[in-house]
Amino acid sequence: MFRLYRLLGVSFLFCVFIIGAVVLRFYAVTDVNRRRVSVWWTSKMCRVGCRFLGIMVKAEGLGSLPSGGSLIVANHMSYLDIMAFASVRRAVFISSVEMEQTFFLGFLARIGGTFFVERRNVRNIKGELDGITDIIAQGFDVVLFPEGTSTDGSKILPFRSSFLAGATDTGAEVVPACIRYEYIDGEQFSAENCDLVCWYGDMSFLPHFVRFVGIGKTEVSIRYMDGLSSLELDRKQITRMAHELITTHYFAAS
Repeated sequence: MFRLYRLLGVSFLFCVFIIGAVVLRFYAVTDVNRRRVSVWWTSKMCRVGCRFLGIMVKAEGLGSLPSGGSLIVANHMSYLDIMAFASVRRAVFISSVEMEQTFFLGFLARIGGTFFVERRNVRNIKGELDGITDIIAQGFDVVLFPEGTSTDGSKILPFRSSFLAGATDTGAEVVPACIRYEYIDGEQFSAENCDLVCWYGDMSFLPHFVRFVGIGKTEVSIRYMDGLSSLELDRKQITRMAHELITTHYFAAS
């Protein structure tokens, strides 16, 4: 009964999100305003969604973040990461065209203002970097998961440096951010229960989500770290330092 109640409530919230996003985008005059209202609405609805689903997000370091126009790089374990990040700060998320083509999730991401990139096609990368650069220059925070895929939380994969050029081309700060799932229904996050929240590999979205809504409470922490200056460091240095900082915090807190 609890899971059914949650599913009905989430279905209602999805409908509200979709209708609200479509209406707001329709009345936005320019592409920039369309993206602005999309990320505002996404953040608002993610806060509501997190409360309804029992996702308790504790964010540290928010006060030290730039007022806008920064690139936030983070480790990645689940679609729930996006809800957690969006619930505490408005941002444009970078995702792959594979996600854009994923049933339902791709549609939600698109109307939520996500910027999609083709990571595998080097011929298109220049145009996509220009797109990321433009978004940062317009004053948006951009969240990038440079591992390129999600994991089960047992490791942090090497970061890909190519898309960090979107920050280095504008002189924007690169802010490392570490997300951790701390407790699931009162039990510490571990290899035994990680699949309740982590979505990775060939997992299907719908069965995973239906199982997740049966969880009473999920505790998540996000640690925003001091920004790395793209005016003083090159892209590969920033990539290496961001990976080291996030990895150190992730496993030190375990």
